[in-house]
Amino acid sequence: MVLKEKIILPGEKIGAEEEYVSGENTFVRDGQIFSKTIGKLIINHETKEARIDGKKIEELSFGDIIVGKVTLVKESSAVIELISAEDDKRITGIKVAQLPIRNVSNEYVKDLKTMLKIGDYIRARIVMSSPLAIDLTTKEKGLGVIKAYCSKCRKEMNFNNNKMVCLECGSIEDRKWFEKIEEERQFTPREDRPYNSDFRRGNRGEQRNSFRREGNKFGGQNRGFGSSNFRGNSSFNRKKQSNFGQRNSF
Repeated sequence: MVLKEKIILPGEKIGAEEEYVSGENTFVRDGQIFSKTIGKLIINHETKEARIDGKKIEELSFGDIIVGKVTLVKESSAVIELISAEDDKRITGIKVAQLPIRNVSNEYVKDLKTMLKIGDYIRARIVMSSPLAIDLTTKEKGLGVIKAYCSKCRKEMNFNNNKMVCLECGSIEDRKWFEKIEEERQFTPREDRPYNSDFRRGNRGEQRNSFRREGNKFGGQNRGFGSSNFRGNSSFNRKKQSNFGQRNSF
C-alpha cells in the first residue's frame, strides 16, 4: 500500500530515519533522509521505505574533477564552494569542500594565502568523499587556480612568467596556477617514395627528368665535354679554332 506519492527535488528533505527507511535514490545525513534526484517520492506504508522513482544522478566520488570557488582561506586549509563537476556528475548533498595545505602543491607551501585568494576559481580532484566531508587536491598537472582576481582592485589577473599580473593596477601576486596539459602530437609517417630533389618541383621536375632521358649535351649518351658532337658540331668551337690559328700566324 502506497501512503504518499509526490514530486521531489534533489537534496530535498524527506523525513527522519525514525520515520522511514532510506530507499532507492535517497541518502541519509545527520539522521535525516534526503533525495538524490528529481522524481516521484514513493513511501510504502507497509515497509516504511521512502524511495524516489526517477533518473539516477551520479554523485561525486573519489577521483572526480570539480571546479570550485575559494570562499575562505585559513592557515591550514581553504574552503571551496563546489560549482560544477566534470563527466556529467551532479553536486548533491554537500556543497563545500576542504583543500588542505598539504594537498595544494608538490612543493613546500609556507603560507596558503599566497597560493589562493578569496574569489579565485580552482580546478581540483576529489581525494576523499563521505556524506560529511570532501577533501580536494591541486597537486597534479592541470589542477590549481584557473581564474584569479587582484586582491587590491578585484580585477581579473593574467598569468605571466610564473606570476599573476593585474593589468589594471599593476599588482603582482603569487598563485598555485594550473599547468596546461599539452596534447601529444600524432606522428604520421611519410609515404614511401624514392628520394628525388625535383619531387617538390612538380611538373618542372618531370620535364627536366624527361629532358635528361632523351639525351642532350649535358646528359644521356652525349654527356661530357669531350664528345665528338660537342667539339665538332659546335659553332663556338669552330670559331675558337679559327681564332687560334690566326694568333699562331703572327
